[in-house]
Amino acid sequence: MTRSNSLRASRRKAGAYTIHDVAALAGVSAITVSRYFNAPEKVSEGLREKLREIIDRIGYVPSQVAGGLASGHGRVVCAVMQNIASSTFAGLVKGMTDELRASGLQLLLANAQYSRELEEQAIRTFVGWHPTALILTRDDHTPAAEAMLRGLNVPIVEAWGVAKGRPFHQVGFPNVETGGTLAEHFLEQGATRIQFVMPSNPEDFRAEQRARGFAEQMKRAGFTPHIQVAQHDDEFDAGAFCIASLAAQAKSARAQALIFASDNMAAGAILHAEECGLSLPRDCAIAGFGDAAFAARLKPALTTLRPARYEIGQQAARTVLALLAADPAAKVGMIQELLPCELLVRESSLVHL
Repeated sequence: MTRSNSLRASRRKAGAYTIHDVAALAGVSAITVSRYFNAPEKVSEGLREKLREIIDRIGYVPSQVAGGLASGHGRVVCAVMQNIASSTFAGLVKGMTDELRASGLQLLLANAQYSRELEEQAIRTFVGWHPTALILTRDDHTPAAEAMLRGLNVPIVEAWGVAKGRPFHQVGFPNVETGGTLAEHFLEQGATRIQFVMPSNPEDFRAEQRARGFAEQMKRAGFTPHIQVAQHDDEFDAGAFCIASLAAQAKSARAQALIFASDNMAAGAILHAEECGLSLPRDCAIAGFGDAAFAARLKPALTTLRPARYEIGQQAARTVLALLAADPAAKVGMIQELLPCELLVRESSLVHL
């Protein structure tokens, strides 16, 4: 066996077939094979079957990089999640995936763990793959990331939060307002000593935004806002520690209501309250954020805000598809789709004065 044949056999053994190999096996041009992937309706049914059989047999996978270099972008929509393990973002991903499925575009995810620097790294990597579009889940990028994004000629959608004055399309809700909504819920019941509990993670900018909305609403009502930062990384432990601290205070000094930045923290408080000698909501009313699957099953059932997570993901993907289908010569204005959170009032937030 010659050296060139040996190398060719090694390459085949590794499964690294090219589009030219597929074309040669099918007796067609590489352009026809490319058309099979990108515009199958332009290939005859018989040839489609033949190409499908060959591709399945040899395990050929088209190169996204090569396709990107040829067309200026690939066939992937890249999205950066803040916490990919969260059920909240799982709903967002499902909405995006379901909407993109029929388009032939694939969703590629990165996890930023609420870090602006990790988000910047993910964006930089994604840009190197020539994405069809980018979906991001924050609106306060690093200066370097902001500069990269402004220089791209692909649709960019900021999903989840909505903020004024942004240069990119947005789908979601104003995070700041949600904190005010929960503060108002308790103020309307006559509570004046209300506390907002933040997670210990300083990178969780969404919790900071909700805390800001809470503080603004309290000040408008003429009361001093009280914001506490949790002392534990684990959210359930943080909630348990918070309710234990409240139980140790004199009743006259205790907060009448606690607003937790997440349902996990609120659940930790509710589950630990009885052990601390507290009866909820009689001794303290509680609310959370997210409407986790367990929220309605807690005792007492948890009052919370439900973001339209699936719908936000779905609408973000629809926005991408609409922008891709638009006439390149037409000037498209900034799209901003508002999908407000729903306040779910349950037993945990009934204030007893």
